[in-house]
Amino acid sequence: MAALNSPLLTNHNRCWIWGRNTVLETLRAGRWPVLEFLYSDRCEANALDEALALANERNIPFDLMRDAEITKKCRSEDHQGLAARMPPFPYRDLQELLAELPENPLLVMLDRIHDPYNFGAIVRSAEVLGIDGVIIGTREQSGVNSLVARSSAGAINYVPIAQTGDLAETVLGLRNQGFQIVGASDRGSESILKTNFRPATVLVIGNEGHGIQPSLEALCTRFVQIPVMGRVSSLNAAVSAGILFYEVLRQRQR
Repeated sequence: MAALNSPLLTNHNRCWIWGRNTVLETLRAGRWPVLEFLYSDRCEANALDEALALANERNIPFDLMRDAEITKKCRSEDHQGLAARMPPFPYRDLQELLAELPENPLLVMLDRIHDPYNFGAIVRSAEVLGIDGVIIGTREQSGVNSLVARSSAGAINYVPIAQTGDLAETVLGLRNQGFQIVGASDRGSESILKTNFRPATVLVIGNEGHGIQPSLEALCTRFVQIPVMGRVSSLNAAVSAGILFYEVLRQRQR
């Protein structure tokens, strides 16, 4: 019960995560400690049985509530009868993340992604398509909150996510360690289909409106673009990331 005294994030929506997949994946992974979880009679029986078993195993308090009460707690009606109260997200230490990387790792650096839904969708694609870690900044960047957790379908529990106060300094250090630094840009001159993604690589994905900031652009060793055929010349940041990750996976599995 001592865990209930842990500090919560100040924004109300960041205190709670909800939805069957998001809550169950968080309970299964055990990385982001759950302070308590709530359930209603709307919760699917199999999901509830698993959630209760995991809560008992880890001494997590839980309570049955009316569906409307859970809706009020998380301010959303799509909780599917499961919600969990959370402390701040436990980001990975950057140096520990780097020390645990496999040979020829693939990292993603997000430069000022503001939209939590974009952030969560990128992390979901990163987990599904084999990215080894995600690095984000501490300024002008959506942090991991309930919206990121939900749009990632729980993937934030499995992809190491580290924060750094200086993206450019981090990129320079990785570049000096032999990583190629690949900037994703619709102004890139090289198609992703012609880029060799097999070496150790950092993929830099820029802000939804402004792209990669100049200090990071100056450190990129190449710039790539996704070939497009339609009249709209650019893609949503999360969609672009998913296509890019898939091309990397395709090359590395050949």
